[in-house]
Amino acid sequence: MMLEVTNVTGGYEKAEVIHDISIEVERKEFVSIIGPNGSGKSTLMKTIVGFLKPFSGQIIFDNKRIDKKSPNKIAKLGIGYVPQLNNVFSSLTIHENLEMGAYLPSKDRYSYSELYDLFPAIKGREAEKAKNLSGGERQMLALARAMVNKPALLCLDEPTAALAPKLVREILNKLIEIRESGTTILLIEQNAKQSLKISDRGYVLAIGKKVHEGPSRDLLSSQKIQEHYLGIKKVSTINNS
Repeated sequence: MMLEVTNVTGGYEKAEVIHDISIEVERKEFVSIIGPNGSGKSTLMKTIVGFLKPFSGQIIFDNKRIDKKSPNKIAKLGIGYVPQLNNVFSSLTIHENLEMGAYLPSKDRYSYSELYDLFPAIKGREAEKAKNLSGGERQMLALARAMVNKPALLCLDEPTAALAPKLVREILNKLIEIRESGTTILLIEQNAKQSLKISDRGYVLAIGKKVHEGPSRDLLSSQKIQEHYLGIKKVSTINNS
């Protein structure tokens, strides 16, 4: 098992947001975490990558306990993280953003030319300021920077937020490509239906608790999940006899 989150409770200062949550991610797996706004998805993600410390429980990554480590040390172990907001350095160029992603020592990383080939939306624009990029291009740059050191696990928090449908498809297709390269992915996504379509398994959070889990195809086909978390209402039939 690559990632094991066991009975984690946490939040901000003394405010408890997530309660006794356990999840697992296997190597080379694509796992989605879905749920309504305020369900604790981002809090859980920030706890996994070290920006928040759990009140209780433990987090194991690649057989090492990480719940007491700093974000910097967690990143060194092979976890990449793309936050929902402020995920690029706007005042820096595209290339300088990638250089910031390469600040950690690594024996194996993508060359800059490989990254530009992987993310053609930013190719040939190395000297352009990140602040001039569109929303979708900024997300591609944020992904590229997180991928510089070839993380074993890539954690993403709402990468398609506020993007047009075409750009949503582009981002999700890029995640499929990244997964196919061998990178394990843990995705938080408000677009729950699309997220489950491309992932292997899913977890559903509500009011800070894990309420459902299972193969993505099973969650997609569940009438309860469809109605409560995917916004798909059951069509009623009227018997006129």
